[in-house]
Amino acid sequence: MAAAIIGGMKQAGITEFYVYDKDMEKCKVFDGAAVCENANSVAENADIIFLCVKPNILPAILEEITAEEKAFVSIAAGVRVEKIRQLLKPEARIMRIMPNTPLLVGKGAICIQAQTDLSQDEQAFIEEIFESIGIIEHVDGSLMDSVTGVSGSGPAYVYMFIDALAKAGAKHGLPEDISLRLAVQTFEGACEMLKQTGDTPSQLIHNVCSPGGTTIEAMKVFDMNETRGIIEWAVDACVAKSKELSK
Repeated sequence: MAAAIIGGMKQAGITEFYVYDKDMEKCKVFDGAAVCENANSVAENADIIFLCVKPNILPAILEEITAEEKAFVSIAAGVRVEKIRQLLKPEARIMRIMPNTPLLVGKGAICIQAQTDLSQDEQAFIEEIFESIGIIEHVDGSLMDSVTGVSGSGPAYVYMFIDALAKAGAKHGLPEDISLRLAVQTFEGACEMLKQTGDTPSQLIHNVCSPGGTTIEAMKVFDMNETRGIIEWAVDACVAKSKELSK
């Protein structure tokens, strides 16, 4: 994630970066960045600090930081702004963001918590970075756990479905590589249809399902096995975990 964000900064014309990771080997991937010895050194040198760490690591990182009057952008899942504020200086300005991994290929879905105390200029700068590597939505802070369940963890759901579809094709004789390419392209094309037509997913399903045809037989199996319900239950579990992490 950090590498993708730096890529967005470069596209926005930023040339000076500071990075820190407890595993210094990981810092080598940040081409052109100044590597700092600790988190506080990053905070002292940078104007805006991106907290690109796992939720369980974040408290230890924040406790290292003594720099005052800085702007922080957190992408840690399930960690509320209030919790971050407790671990920083009172003057710290905080923005919470939930991106997802397609950020790495410029196709991210980024939700920004509407409530923030960053200045308008800082907010505009952050949005310029993320607009170059994905789409931006603004949501109320109370909905950030829901965002985690849909787009934050969503890429894994898509990968699982593509994997299952490709393996089913291979089961019926298709070479594995061809079956995977067909499955990936089918997802990409279907998503583009949604974007370009303006139709709802239900409308497009109806358009494909001719009475007595092949597609409708597959959809009957999905309905019999409560596929929609399973997806909903999976999202429920993800949202619940995000809420648990925020306590």
